[in-house]
Amino acid sequence: MRLIDKLISDIYLDDYFIQIFEKCLLSSAEYNLKSINPSNLTNKEFIDALRFADILSNSKEPNSRNKAYQIITSLNHNYSNNPTYRTISKAVFSMLGNYPAINFLEIKNDNFAELPLLRDFESDSKKIIQKVPDTENTFFTDSQYELFSKLSNSIEFSFSGPTSMGKSFLIKSFIKKVIKNSPPENIVIIVPTRALINQFSIDLKSELSELLEFYKYKVFINSNVSDILTEGKFNYIFVLTPERLISYLSQDDNPPIGFLFLDEAHKFANNNDSRSITTYTAIEKVQKKYGNIKLYFSSPNVSNPEIFLKLFGRETLNNFYKTDESPVSQNLYFIDLTNQNFELHSNGNIINLNDKVDFSEVQDEIDLIEFIGINKNNLIYCNSKRKTIEKANEFALKIREFAPTNNILKAVQSIKDYIHPDYYLAELLMKGVAYHYGKLPQLIRNLIEDLYKTEEIRNVFCTSTLLEGVNMPTQNIFILDNRNGSKSKLQPIDFWNLSGRAGRLSKELEGNIFCVQYDNFVWDNKEIFKKEKIDLNPTILNKVDRNLQKIEKLLNDKDISGTETEKEILRYIANIIKVDSLETNSNYKSPIISKLIEKNKTKIIELANSKTKDYEIPSFILKFNQTIDFEIQNNVYLKLKKSKGKITLPPSSQINYNTCLEVLENFYKLYSWEKAETRLKKINSLKYYAVLMNQWINGFTLNQIINQAINWNYDNNNTIKISYDEFETFDKKNKKHINIVIENTIDDIEYILRFLLEKYFNHYYQILVKILGEENAGENWATLLEYGTQNRIIIALQNIGLSRNTAIKIYQNHRDALIIIEGKLSAINKIKLLTVYKKETLEYEEIRKVL
Repeated sequence: MRLIDKLISDIYLDDYFIQIFEKCLLSSAEYNLKSINPSNLTNKEFIDALRFADILSNSKEPNSRNKAYQIITSLNHNYSNNPTYRTISKAVFSMLGNYPAINFLEIKNDNFAELPLLRDFESDSKKIIQKVPDTENTFFTDSQYELFSKLSNSIEFSFSGPTSMGKSFLIKSFIKKVIKNSPPENIVIIVPTRALINQFSIDLKSELSELLEFYKYKVFINSNVSDILTEGKFNYIFVLTPERLISYLSQDDNPPIGFLFLDEAHKFANNNDSRSITTYTAIEKVQKKYGNIKLYFSSPNVSNPEIFLKLFGRETLNNFYKTDESPVSQNLYFIDLTNQNFELHSNGNIINLNDKVDFSEVQDEIDLIEFIGINKNNLIYCNSKRKTIEKANEFALKIREFAPTNNILKAVQSIKDYIHPDYYLAELLMKGVAYHYGKLPQLIRNLIEDLYKTEEIRNVFCTSTLLEGVNMPTQNIFILDNRNGSKSKLQPIDFWNLSGRAGRLSKELEGNIFCVQYDNFVWDNKEIFKKEKIDLNPTILNKVDRNLQKIEKLLNDKDISGTETEKEILRYIANIIKVDSLETNSNYKSPIISKLIEKNKTKIIELANSKTKDYEIPSFILKFNQTIDFEIQNNVYLKLKKSKGKITLPPSSQINYNTCLEVLENFYKLYSWEKAETRLKKINSLKYYAVLMNQWINGFTLNQIINQAINWNYDNNNTIKISYDEFETFDKKNKKHINIVIENTIDDIEYILRFLLEKYFNHYYQILVKILGEENAGENWATLLEYGTQNRIIIALQNIGLSRNTAIKIYQNHRDALIIIEGKLSAINKIKLLTVYKKETLEYEEIRKVL
């Protein structure tokens, strides 16, 4: 044992250290909660606390290094001008290799204290080694550098660390290295949602623009490479959802993939979401198609990151990494407004704060946010979209004075033009408040995120979109509910991922998490505050291990018990087993077949094979459509094969309401939607979806579609759902009613058109191609639904990252800025576009960032 390790071991057993460490935490709590009775350290305690921090910073163990950081951070509020603190704080942060924290001390505290000579030499040496490639003054922290070094020397790797560690930053740094490789290879980054596609691709273009140009790489966000004509040979970085990756793989002429990164890999283990199975399917198909590609997984707060590699047979002794070391400190408070009980939670210890705070003026959770969060950046987590919008409106009513900036005024006008003048978000921004959720249109999300990062708005109410990896670090997080949705509780992985957003590297040394109990909500799982090991098991393995009997029943076409979500996931897995059972004699064995063989369940494989061997539908169509019932797929194939006459869809020039309705009604019968799809089971609803589909495909703006939806509800005297069990006749003058229609319309476009219907139209088109050949298969309406247009140039503009709105406007109004050769987009005159669009428009900002 090293001497320093023995010394640190003794420190942990020292009651005096425990007392001082608690006093330091209390000092920070008093500052953050505006204490009425602050306690102070004696001069001896202050000096000893600094000594403890200095010793602990020499450790290689994350917990000790975190404690050193916490001590220095806690003391910063009261001692930032103290000469001793100034020297020791920089020395400790230097030993931790935390250069963003040193920058904070210099910029915020004017701390330019000089380090002792030896420590200064060590710091300069570390900076040389840990300099981020292709940057001037950016340096990896110690844990970042250790991870980057391991990542750089591996062809398969899985890593995990705190949310605040900067895992996306590390992936982008690694990509910088990868694109210099010879020979070059195409790269795919899988992100969990469409919302993250835009964010990650814009970051790549912004941070790697010169390298991408020099090494001839293009960033794409969809699977249709052929829509863009490129001069010379290019390679690609694709930022895709799992669904888009599966679509990419279904097209044989797409370029091969060499590197695959899965960001937010913990989603693999979400037992309540069938998309975890889709993610598995996408990666499994990449491996099968391109062999043992270079494979990487990134996840937050996972204790066993190697499990993801193990699933695909890629685990070795040294190809995974985990750390608990965080570059920012996070304080977790439990605020019980109902019982007036206030606590600080730290590593399982509870420090009572009742005699330290005065919340007598705080009546409810909205008052609390206003009181604690004044002049600070606050993200407020709510468990549903409805509650998020309601709480944002409640909070805005409390704000009496707010002076909106020019950027806010521009954003408000853009939202009114793009969505509707009565949209709540426009009114809220005038008070410095916003909301943010997954299906919020991309252009609007970008506005909110930008205004929040520049601190022009300080309070954003959010749904679980924050759990998907959206990059919105903050000073404070208020958690107003411990559920994700109306029923399921936040799991430890989700809670700590959410909490990890607190604390902005370089902008502050610490972040705060406030878990709030109030009259309308009881926090019933405080055990989650203890940060313990989080071992995950991928959903597909977990479900196979525990549900073999149910899977066998499904393979025998029998009903099973369980929630609808569980049934959906198990049906999905049963379909995967059916497809994989067709290839048990090949050299490649899918992970799920290997698992069944390992468990001596070959009978299940044989049963699955018996259910599919007589199907006439080609197995490759089943392989890429595993969420659609196989019996239904085969029946559709047989019907279309028999009636070769009129099975192609009408050409795009004939798409109108009547053709949309006719096709939807045909699909309703063909695919048994009455039984197969909850959201499509009512045949009368197809009239509404036909209207929406016609408008969307024919390029109507979102504002036009929303206005027509409002008029349609008004003209037909429709009843709309106000809450879970409350309905009212639509009133065109009622702002609440208008906003409900707006939210429903956006949701229907994103989920019904661009997810559900797109899935079925894609399947139908694959069958047509098989029966008639690609030349005779006609138009793939799935593409029209995905992009909301029939125009190939507008589709190409969206493929490189522009929104549908901006792509349509550029094509309609400024086609002379586009270079089109042989009907394909070849190049874009960015400078010209930036001169024709005003700086206050949504389009200008998007063109500046994306192109």
